[in-house]
Amino acid sequence: MKKASFLVFLSVVLVLLLSFSVLAKTSIRVTCIPGPTAERLQAQAKAFMEKNPDIEVVIDVAGGAEEVYKPNFPVIAASPDRPDMAWYWVDGRQYQDLVAAGLLEPLDDLYESEGWNEVLPQSTLEKYTSPDGHKYAVNVTVVWYPQVYYNKKIFEEVGVVPPQTSYVAYASNQEWYDVIGKIRSGGYEPVSFGGKEGWIIGHTHDVLLQRMVPQELLNDFYNNWRPGWEPKVRYTDEAWLQVDRMLLEWKEKGVFAEGFLSRSYPEGRMLFVQGKAAMYQDGSWGVGILRNEAPDLDFGWMLYPKIKQDIDPKFLLYAGNGMMILKGTKNLDACKKFLSFLMSKEGQELGFRVTTEFPSRLDINTDLIQEIADPLIYEMWLKLQEIGSSTGWDDPVPAELAERSFILFQEMLSGMRTPESVGQELEAIAERYRSKKK
Repeated sequence: MKKASFLVFLSVVLVLLLSFSVLAKTSIRVTCIPGPTAERLQAQAKAFMEKNPDIEVVIDVAGGAEEVYKPNFPVIAASPDRPDMAWYWVDGRQYQDLVAAGLLEPLDDLYESEGWNEVLPQSTLEKYTSPDGHKYAVNVTVVWYPQVYYNKKIFEEVGVVPPQTSYVAYASNQEWYDVIGKIRSGGYEPVSFGGKEGWIIGHTHDVLLQRMVPQELLNDFYNNWRPGWEPKVRYTDEAWLQVDRMLLEWKEKGVFAEGFLSRSYPEGRMLFVQGKAAMYQDGSWGVGILRNEAPDLDFGWMLYPKIKQDIDPKFLLYAGNGMMILKGTKNLDACKKFLSFLMSKEGQELGFRVTTEFPSRLDINTDLIQEIADPLIYEMWLKLQEIGSSTGWDDPVPAELAERSFILFQEMLSGMRTPESVGQELEAIAERYRSKKK
């Protein structure tokens, strides 16, 4: 064979090999919401593809706001054009409908082989275990709530001693009420938040539930709406009603800033930023907002006080940011490989560097967290690992039950209804769900 002919032949072979390589590449499509979630996934996908050139990961960022994506995704998941993988909220709402419809791949094998059962908080593992005992998603990032942020200058001025245990505000309700009295006597509002938006009142109620109801009964409240469930406790029982009464008592004792029910979320924060309120309730995300809006404000953080002496306060962990694999994908192995990378220490630490969204794993490099996170957030993260976490009630229950509870709490705090009537209405909704066929 002449040299020129040989070179032509070799070129053709190389082109064919290259074409075969391209054709052999597995491509998986991952859908998610815009913003930090998309930025994190795009960076993680790039790093993954560098290690796995035979797999292409396409991040399909949904158009529009989260409010559009959330109700539309279940329809997408059931369509012929569904993605291979998706980011979605894991709670008792649309996610459980996806599970019940058989639209998700079980991931129990990855939980075992990748060691996720050992590195994720117990509250997260319980939340991600569906009624059939299987896990169909995995948690990738977390936030925690609600913290109480306090103005150090105001505390000193009115003679209030900041929390001495470094995370629990005060050891009893009476100590808490004494602090509230001193703040009011000093001319300041106590705890400010925007109660016009019911979800934040739901956060306060979640705190009281964790501090007043044993975890075993809390677990029942998380699930007692499921079809065929035989509840250990009902919303008309004392276990629940005592919490509603305590929320009302806190309002009557002046714990919350005057007019809190008429304020929006940003308006509730502004009262604190302006130095008119000594404390402000928000989640871990509140630190960044406060740093931006009030860069000169010297503030600390604490958890709400202990209510019952036999129940230790914990953080409430929102672990709803989940990744899942859609049932029927032709690229299951590639999807599992990418998901394993996302949940690896390398993948989680990369995501944290890109967006500072907190990793869900508990074994992330402490030096990395300290290097990147705000000092207050770093303190919280350390305490989270030390004292543990629980799940807020309004995360795993159906949307109807959660959203109705927010309105009922607002009406109760406005004097429009009693705790007993709140319990009766919630119980009626739960019973309707229980009565549905499995």
